[in-house]
Amino acid sequence: MKSALLEAAWAAGKTRTFLGSKFWSVAGRKGKKRATVVVAHKILVIAYHLLQTQMPYNELGADYLEKRKPISAEELMIRRLQKQGYTVIKPDPIVV
Repeated sequence: MKSALLEAAWAAGKTRTFLGSKFWSVAGRKGKKRATVVVAHKILVIAYHLLQTQMPYNELGADYLEKRKPISAEELMIRRLQKQGYTVIKPDPIVV
């Protein structure tokens, strides 16, 4: 079961779904192997809840994690530049 879940998680990481988004959000911080384990666990939890509630799976979408913790596009770009080693200095707002 473990190997099947890990293989499914690895495949889910290549999709544009909630699980794929989760994979890349963890992979950026912890690495791809750890992200695979996290997504495999998430798949197992989803399967458990589907069996418990007898309800169909509702895909949350690839942008679900971004919607949950909204940050501005400007802040996102600044973080990406800083990750790549650039120093970003925000200018003072212009007062008219």
